[in-house]
Amino acid sequence: MRTLLLAAVTLVALGGCADVSTDTAGLASRTDTQPSEQDKAWIRGIHESNLAEVQAGQLAAGKGGSARIRAIGKMFVVDHTKLDTKVTGAATRLHIQLPMSPSADQRAMLAELRDSQPDHFDQDFTAAMINAHQDALAATKYEISHGTSPTVVALAKVAEPSLVAHLTALRQPGGGPATPTESSIGTPTETTPEATPGTTTPGPPTPHGE
Repeated sequence: MRTLLLAAVTLVALGGCADVSTDTAGLASRTDTQPSEQDKAWIRGIHESNLAEVQAGQLAAGKGGSARIRAIGKMFVVDHTKLDTKVTGAATRLHIQLPMSPSADQRAMLAELRDSQPDHFDQDFTAAMINAHQDALAATKYEISHGTSPTVVALAKVAEPSLVAHLTALRQPGGGPATPTESSIGTPTETTPEATPGTTTPGPPTPHGE
């Protein structure tokens, strides 16, 4: 009788341990950090921006009327291609599905640049790219402040100095673009970007047309 009683107690104790182990495993899976909707929206938006910016840069490199605009176009192609490699890699690791093409607004902007007359192209390109970079920079700052995924926030911090450098190059009245931003794309650095419209607008801005 004593042997049977001890066996019963042992089975109850083992069953309790199994229940605790299962609950702990479930808790661990539930507490893993997952990208928020804000994180997903930013990484999808910046991917669309990179796709559009590479195409816009290619147009500028070929159609630009000045050496400055052609140089800026080449810089955009290099920088946004490198940035998008990081974006697509992070999206794959986080299981975030990315769009296959720029947004409808971005495609319309690119169509206008393709149709732009040679004597107007530089002005049209500069105006479109300033607006696009302001939107992208505002969205990136918002992600840095409000994102929850460490991976996505770190990526936004990498993108920010490149966007600032591009805006600076676009706003220069003459001369060549700023130094290519390869190092800024490779390493998150602290910068003091100039104020841009939209940074105080409530809600998450999106990088339309960047």
